[in-house]
Amino acid sequence: MKKFGFNENQTENLSARVSGKERFFAAIGDFFGGGAGSMITTVYVVYLAINGLSAGLAASIVMIAKIWDAVTDPMMGVISDNTKSRFGRRRPYVFAGGLLVVFSFALLFMPLYKVESDVFKYAFYLFAYLVFSTVSTVISVPYSALLTEISADHHERNGINTIRLVVSMISAAISAGVPIILVETLQKQEMRVDAFSVMMILGFGLLYAVPLVLCAVFTKERLPVPKEKTVFSLKEFVKPLRVKAFVYLVVMYFAAFTCMDLITTNIIYFVDYGLKVEFSAFLILVTIMVSYAATIPLHNKLMRTKSKAFLFRMGIPLYILGIIAMCMYPDNFGDYFLFPIAAVIGLGMSGCQLLPWYIFPDVVDIGELKFGNRNAGSFSGIMKFIRKTTAAVAIGVSGWILELSGFRPPLTDNLTGEVTKFEQTAEAVLGLRLAIMIPVILLVSTAFIFSLKLKISPERSKLVSRALAVKAQGGELTDDEKTELKKVEEECF
Repeated sequence: MKKFGFNENQTENLSARVSGKERFFAAIGDFFGGGAGSMITTVYVVYLAINGLSAGLAASIVMIAKIWDAVTDPMMGVISDNTKSRFGRRRPYVFAGGLLVVFSFALLFMPLYKVESDVFKYAFYLFAYLVFSTVSTVISVPYSALLTEISADHHERNGINTIRLVVSMISAAISAGVPIILVETLQKQEMRVDAFSVMMILGFGLLYAVPLVLCAVFTKERLPVPKEKTVFSLKEFVKPLRVKAFVYLVVMYFAAFTCMDLITTNIIYFVDYGLKVEFSAFLILVTIMVSYAATIPLHNKLMRTKSKAFLFRMGIPLYILGIIAMCMYPDNFGDYFLFPIAAVIGLGMSGCQLLPWYIFPDVVDIGELKFGNRNAGSFSGIMKFIRKTTAAVAIGVSGWILELSGFRPPLTDNLTGEVTKFEQTAEAVLGLRLAIMIPVILLVSTAFIFSLKLKISPERSKLVSRALAVKAQGGELTDDEKTELKKVEEECF
């Protein structure tokens, strides 16, 4: 076996155990996935507004770039599936993407508030976001596939995903919280935009780049490479959608994560202008994050006996009630009652945010059982394509709602580099509230309905893994196993 890879004929890797060191390095790769998206979604629309673009134009940049990101994801999935190297199929891209992160951040956070031409600023920031989105695709699609191929063991993959989700949430908290505090410092005129840009480029660029490089160097891909090449075509693109279980998961995933995008995109404006509280928006966001992070041990324990789809939808009623209470909260009722409401939202959304990537390897296994080969990159690509496309539309629409409601974002003085805030009309405040509440209620209700259709239990996941092992290494399923497998095929294929 080569030092940093595996030979496609060496199936003994299927039974190799993953060391604690390798689990750690695999998990820290999600510092980028959990943090960069959260950070960009939280502050970038505000950053563009500070540099002179309207709320609608700023949101449209995010929307166009996310659609581009979505289009490139399935292509990257096929490219990754077809890659053969001594370092594996996935890790070379994670490594290369890690090296490009700082460069993409330098473009994203270039301060252009002194530039008078809105056309130039719009074109530059759109180009910058397209570059970042491409780098993100080069990283995220192979990385997601890598985590399904680091082990063939169901419980081992759950364990790796647990560590990964902890890392992801720590990164998300840092990546949303620190920039929010910095933006609020800008709005208080205690910092110039140029200093903010340097902090974002160097501080966060390196925070994401280093773990990705370490992940690529210190992990292994253990599942054998299929002999058949995947061809990028419309037929191949939609192939994962022939797996019913995958369709259900995609709907659950995009609905849940689009809600989080809407919340984080609007959180600074919502707390500052909608709720008119004195404390930082970060405190509301961190309360939500800590609340759902606290449920990780419970979910990890319950996954051994309970359906992951059940755990996904378990808190959705709380989620909806919490969002209604937050968005309809009177601005003169007392600020500190907002924290228990935020905690309820966190508890309610926990299953939605935690479970999709626990479910993903199980669904890829079902796809392998149906199609006879394992193209996890293609599944990952189309999953991200659908989620990012719908998220792009949702974020774009929310931006134009603010624009039409008369919202006036903060603006930077092109001489001093200081940021000025504006008072908002009652219509603008109502627009802020509705831009979060209505989409979140509709989306999580849809996710709840589709989670009822996903029939994957811990026992069924183990059965599918055993069926794949029998197929690869020889052996025979029992009659009872064959009967249950037939039911899995009827409900999940």
